[in-house]
Amino acid sequence: MRQDAPVDLTFDAIALSWNEDAPLECECDHGDDEAYAPCGRRAKWRVTIDCTCGENHPRTVELLCTKCLRTARSDLGAEAITARPL
Repeated sequence: MRQDAPVDLTFDAIALSWNEDAPLECECDHGDDEAYAPCGRRAKWRVTIDCTCGENHPRTVELLCTKCLRTARSDLGAEAITARPL
């Protein structure tokens, strides 16, 4: 016979709320190998990035500021990136 433990369904409504007026932050990683450190600047672009290593990894989607988008285009090649304004 299966017995389910009680489930606590309480949650923090403030943490789950979304405000359209709040700026989205750039997700570009400025950390090192040990820790992720987001850029923190205001994101302006929804960027789809194709795999450039030849292993056919799935596309990734990130929110980037203009500076990080420029860096990604420089590093990965403009043909691997599709950017749409937020």
